[in-house]
Amino acid sequence: MNQLLITRQQNLSFNPLKAQFNEYIEWLQDKNLSPNTIQLYTNILGRFQHSLLLTTENVKQYFKEGVKKYQVASLTTYKHCLNSYIKFKKLEIEWEKITRLIPRSQRKFFPIISEEELAQLKTAKVEKSLKVHQRNNLILDFLFYSGVRVNELVNIKHSDWQVNNSLKIHGKGNKVRYICLRDFLIPHFKPAQQTLLFTNQRGSKIKTEYLRWLIKARTVEAGINKNITPHTFRRSFATLLYNGGAQLTTIQILLGHSSLSTTEKYINNNFEHIKSDYNKIWKS
Repeated sequence: MNQLLITRQQNLSFNPLKAQFNEYIEWLQDKNLSPNTIQLYTNILGRFQHSLLLTTENVKQYFKEGVKKYQVASLTTYKHCLNSYIKFKKLEIEWEKITRLIPRSQRKFFPIISEEELAQLKTAKVEKSLKVHQRNNLILDFLFYSGVRVNELVNIKHSDWQVNNSLKIHGKGNKVRYICLRDFLIPHFKPAQQTLLFTNQRGSKIKTEYLRWLIKARTVEAGINKNITPHTFRRSFATLLYNGGAQLTTIQILLGHSSLSTTEKYINNNFEHIKSDYNKIWKS
């Protein structure tokens, strides 16, 4: 086979888009994004025909067409994805010309749980082993009283507990923050150990998929008619702190949000709570 033919075959087998996606995936991994988010972003980019040549005009055209096809929530996700890839490519895009094309959605009220419902979830037993059931109860307590993301929780080590009684959390984008814990959770740490705080029966890291299953199964067993996920605990944490009088900036720091507007979206008072607050003002 002559050299020209070899070179031609090599060129045909090289996919520049795939090569750039692989670099992009590594970039997202370095920012500590979850595997689900990375998969979602790559799927979206795979459907975008101009991934190798992103300009204000073709992104604008993409959203013009998308308004007719997709829900507002989907369009917002697509915007976050494309903006992420644009940052990776270090491109200049005039987002102000594009953002106004995306309709604004009304704020949703996501479900939250109370301490009473937490107690119900802890009473519900779906595990065969009492030891595993008790470990899982402690996990639910940590999610509820710390507001950590489920991906952060499974990576907490005993040594992350600090001498100043704060817990070191490794969050999104390799950001480190320090949070507080309820007193009854502190004795579970052995700061001299480098091992994970929560492990499975084999001593390995617990999978987040297992925790999502656990919460869903406990919810059904407890007879709670809500769609409860690990993120429900995080929203509940934010809402309960806010209702207890905590400042938004405090909640922002504890949750690890870079934007206060993101934190505000986590305060999920339902209409009954809003009505109750309103009526307090007009009490005679």
